[in-house]
Parts: sequence; C-alpha cells; structure tokens
Amino acid sequence: MTIDARDDFVRPEAATVELFRDLPVATVSDIVGPGHTMAARMRPLRTGARLLGTALTLRLPPGDNLGMHLAILLSRPGDVIVADQAGTQDGAPVGEIVATVAQTKGVAGIVLDGAIRDLARLRDMPMPVFAIGVFAQQCTKDGPASVGLPITCAGVPVAPGDIVLGDDDGVVIVPAARAVEVAAGTRRKMQQEARRLASIAAGELYPEWLAELLARKGWRAP
Repeated sequence: MTIDARDDFVRPEAATVELFRDLPVATVSDIVGPGHTMAARMRPLRTGARLLGTALTLRLPPGDNLGMHLAILLSRPGDVIVADQAGTQDGAPVGEIVATVAQTKGVAGIVLDGAIRDLARLRDMPMPVFAIGVFAQQCTKDGPASVGLPITCAGVPVAPGDIVLGDDDGVVIVPAARAVEVAAGTRRKMQQEARRLASIAAGELYPEWLAELLARKGWRAP
C-alpha cells in the first residue's frame, strides 16, 4: 500500500498563530464564514479543552493508523494533526500510547474524524484531542495514507498550514492567508458583543434592528 507524505509546506509564523490564542471558536466561525466550521459530531474529549496550532493534515483509511504514526514522526512542535478518516469508526487510530508520543513530540493537539480509545487517559492528558466517537478496537497498520496534502475533515477543507482552533463549541479552520484579517474581525465583533451585553444589562432586551427586521417580515407589535 502507498504512503504519500510531504512536510515541506509553509507554516504561518508563530506570532500569527498566537493572534487566536484567546479567541472563541463561535466568534471566529462568524467571521471566517460558512464552510470552515467542522460538523457538530467533532467534539473535545474533555470540557474546557483549548486547541490552537498549525494543521498537519492526514488521510487515513477505515480501521488503519499507519499514517497516524507517520504524521507524528513528521510533526513539528505546534502542529495539530488533523486526520480525515471519513467519519468511520472501524478501529481507533489514537489511544494512550499514540497520544503520549504525539504530546512528547510537541504536537499541540489531534483532530480526528474517527474514533479514539483509552478515553479516561486521554482526558487526563494536557494535549487536547477532538474526535467523533470512542471504540476499543485497535487498528491495523497497512496503509495507505497521505500526510501534508489537502483533505476534507468533518465537512471542512483543510490545507496543510491552516490555523486550527478548538474549544467546547467545536473546531474551526482559518486559512493561513486570511489569519490576520479573521483575527482582527473577531476582536471587533467581540467588542460589539460586549457592548450588546452591557445594553441588555441596562434593560435594552430587544435592539432596534430586530424590530425593524420583524417589521420587514410582516410582523407588527400588538
């Protein structure tokens, strides 16, 4: 079986990635736009997990994890392994041992459109893991696999070098070329939301724009 692996893609500067350190996935999702937020099935293994790093992309066949071992071997500190296993759960590519090796290599997290195992141990690890399910069965190691090539993971196109952000609301992908723009737009929206929350606290529950929109849709207050 064939293995296609590349690790020569351009990663964004660390300072660019850090622009997203304290930004919430939901607001980034609003700014980056549709098609960049992974399907709702992609969940963190523990509440409060925060994920941020550069995408090291991986495509795995069902029930196999040879490529996961290769991706970890090729990873650099700060990479997030984003693995497309097409939503299959025929075996668990990531368990305690694989995750421990990844963490030791400096991997910032794992996003897997597939199953994990050793759930309790993975929840206790500092490195965040996002996945779609849990299945005790081990994987084969036959391949094929691709590393460092464009993929689609949980419905979202991901290119190697994209910025990966995750929290309790899920995972969002920010194309590297849009990073500065999206981070700035997110901060502006957070300021707007802070002002709106202050107005709610002051008693303004329904803003003027909502009344105008409802009126255009044909609703009139009694």
